[in-house]
Amino acid sequence: MNTTIIVSNPSKDSFSKKILESVKNGLDRKNKSYNIIDLYEDNFNPIMTQKQLELYSSGQTDDDLVKEYQSNLKESDEIILIFPIWYNNVPAMLKGFFDKVFVKEFAFTEEYKRPKGLLTNIKSGILITTSESDTEYIKNELNDPITNTIINGTLKVVGMNNIKWINNNLASSNDNKKQQFLDEINKYF
Repeated sequence: MNTTIIVSNPSKDSFSKKILESVKNGLDRKNKSYNIIDLYEDNFNPIMTQKQLELYSSGQTDDDLVKEYQSNLKESDEIILIFPIWYNNVPAMLKGFFDKVFVKEFAFTEEYKRPKGLLTNIKSGILITTSESDTEYIKNELNDPITNTIINGTLKVVGMNNIKWINNNLASSNDNKKQQFLDEINKYF
């Protein structure tokens, strides 16, 4: 089993980075292989150029980092995304990753004017997020944008299924609760 971990948080001291360490410890304990895509550490450019947009529909890119990310995803059967929820959505950096990496003929094709996912090698995944808003508020009052837009509208469209979402509400978490969350993440993997 090969896991790709995608992290999108610019702060080196963020709770997202602590979550990453817990995930790595859990995977190491089980001798699972993984690779890490840290969008900020990689200096990923989320902005699609005119040329890249022209190449998009044929599944091509002129971005070597995107090619590397695509190669990692093709060799993976599990995906883990770690990011903060900003304005009830993914950070722009992660949105740019989806736009540039999940191109037509790599991540999906069209059948009967509908997308058909091609990343079916990824059998499971988990989104581990942090937020200032309560999880129930995000799900119930904001119409569950993470499930609807990211899981159903992005990951399932490109062929990924069995995706779970775990959120930590930082606003109501003290240090003890944060550590409990990290311990649970470590045990999960």
